[in-house]
Amino acid sequence: MKKKLKLVLCLLLFVLFVFLLWNSSKIKFKKELELSLNRESYQKDIVSKVLNGKHLTENERIDTSSLGEKEVIVSFKTFYGLTKKYKVKVNVVDKESPTIKYQNTITTTKGKEIDLTKGVEVHDNSNEEISVAVEGEYDINKVGEYTLYYIAKDSSGNSTKEEFTLKVLSSSSSNETYFTTSKGFQGVVKDGATYIDGTLIVNKSYGLPSTFGSGLTNETTTAFKKLQSAALLDGLNIYIASGWRSYQKQVTLYNNYVARDGKEAADTYSARPGYSEHQSGFTFDVNEVSDKFIGTPEANWLSDNCYKYGFILRYPNGKQDITGFKYESWHFRYVGEELATKLYNNGDWLTLEEYFGIDSVYKD
Repeated sequence: MKKKLKLVLCLLLFVLFVFLLWNSSKIKFKKELELSLNRESYQKDIVSKVLNGKHLTENERIDTSSLGEKEVIVSFKTFYGLTKKYKVKVNVVDKESPTIKYQNTITTTKGKEIDLTKGVEVHDNSNEEISVAVEGEYDINKVGEYTLYYIAKDSSGNSTKEEFTLKVLSSSSSNETYFTTSKGFQGVVKDGATYIDGTLIVNKSYGLPSTFGSGLTNETTTAFKKLQSAALLDGLNIYIASGWRSYQKQVTLYNNYVARDGKEAADTYSARPGYSEHQSGFTFDVNEVSDKFIGTPEANWLSDNCYKYGFILRYPNGKQDITGFKYESWHFRYVGEELATKLYNNGDWLTLEEYFGIDSVYKD
């Protein structure tokens, strides 16, 4: 009798032990089981802790392509290797507001109607097409500056409000001409130089007066020194081989190239006088000014890193029909870090022509 009692007690203790171990193996979920619409989410994102076991489906993706409650089957292996499954309900919500890509300042002339939404882009995690509205009052027939707002709202009620400025200028200004590019950017030709969204543009379509410029700008040389120092830390020596050039210097260079190779060929690699970026004060050539520079460690480093210091690869490979010039791995232009980052485009370089919606073609 005593043996049977001991056996029963041992059995009960064993069952209790197994029960305790079973229950010590747990998977705990987060209190707020909310996931954002169309955001990449996995089961591990809804788990707060795993105790004495393993989450078997932690890398299984959760469908967040539509709003509402979703049922997720979670598989969990306990301390003893047993598999337990849980049904967990998550709620897919949209609390993200749309983002608006726009210009901070738009310029037009008195009496000239303008589409303030042209070129404005709205993006939202819902992937729905969202229109943008303009809020505020202005008088296109009255010179002045107007503070206006872009408003974008998605179907979940999330909204974004961004402030911008509309400048209405007198149409009687003798040295300024205003225009709008095909991408909706505002341009102005002032004293013979063209600026689009505040950026000086020099290409085959937009030239400079013969008296423009006197050397590299201070911001260009300061930014280059930072770039040069960063390259040195990576064991690379980058230096300016050809910087600012005057109008007269370009006359000599261009005429020599035409005499050697003919005008048609020269136009593919050398700018005509008055149309050279080197006259702008924002541009320089580095190291080896020839195709020998292509593929060198310095060229590759510059292509991958120059945007961090405000520079762009001005004539990327495969863009000759857009820029009007052959691929030049040695030619860089300062535009500031914000615009340079946009043009870097995660390594797939955009040109100024593509970004602003302009051409680069000689008129004669």
